[in-house]
Amino acid sequence: MALERPVSFDDAARGVSLTAQPGPPARLDLGFRTADGVQISAHVPVDAAAFEDLAAVMAAPGAAHLDDQRLRFGNLARRASLAMPTAANALRAVAQWLLRSREDTNYTYDLTPANKLYLAHLIAVVTARPVAEIKNYIAEVETDAQLRDHFGRAHDAQDPAARAVSDRTARYSRRIGWYALVRALKPRLVIETGVDKGLGSVVLCAALLRNRAEGAEGRYMGTDIRPEAGALLTAPYNEVGRIAYGDSIATLQTVADPIDLFINDSDHSAEYEAREYETIAPRLSDRSVILGDNAHVTERLAAFAEATGRRFVFFKEQPADHFYLGAGIGIAFR
Repeated sequence: MALERPVSFDDAARGVSLTAQPGPPARLDLGFRTADGVQISAHVPVDAAAFEDLAAVMAAPGAAHLDDQRLRFGNLARRASLAMPTAANALRAVAQWLLRSREDTNYTYDLTPANKLYLAHLIAVVTARPVAEIKNYIAEVETDAQLRDHFGRAHDAQDPAARAVSDRTARYSRRIGWYALVRALKPRLVIETGVDKGLGSVVLCAALLRNRAEGAEGRYMGTDIRPEAGALLTAPYNEVGRIAYGDSIATLQTVADPIDLFINDSDHSAEYEAREYETIAPRLSDRSVILGDNAHVTERLAAFAEATGRRFVFFKEQPADHFYLGAGIGIAFR
């Protein structure tokens, strides 16, 4: 049965208006207004079959066997008032991001306090170190004034086109977990494939410099196919790190020393990700830890962990005050 005319469900007290539009095309018109002034108006296409129950109620308004359906549709506006604040919060975040940030890719953001706490506990499990130690490492990178000044100066030194799409204030997101891993594991060789501007490169090298000051030497190599990548990796952080330009798999095939920490963040296709893991497999040290920056999209690192006798865990980011829902860290370890 087809809906023959528009049907509205409004609740002014809750700031909700809903209208089922039979079309064609069929759609649900949604309106919502929050107490602080956010207004949403949306026209959402739907399958016309979604209106069949409503059409039956409208065709037989007194039919007792449809009482549950009448009650169901009478509850629509209240139910919408439960869901629409989520959309309003998302729009608030979009508005703030548009006006406060310049980024258009590889978004950076802070994590919520609870998310950082869970990350610290996860890293403690992976490294078998006390959680208090891991929390100290996270606080260390977040309060490193020299590191933040470095990013600010590097931003200012870019050409106008680059500055127009990047933020001066560094926000590390899941990279605080990368930093804590380097500080806890004291790796001799860290490799990251895909470095973009080099935010993660510098964070990792900052951890290596701290390790060196404590007597634990280590070095970083990033790979990227773009010659302009890694622009942020300058002194003093390039004392312990460098970028190798070219295809990452070809570069990985030249690595002779054991890899203690590997971070996949290059071509985000599942096939290429798997090929990187296959390439590094014989080059991993006995204590190696492998991170997948694509683990929120593919299961390739989890499959690699199973195939090589490793455990796998996944951390899901919860960005603070950002429209992006977050990426994550897949970790394979023994």
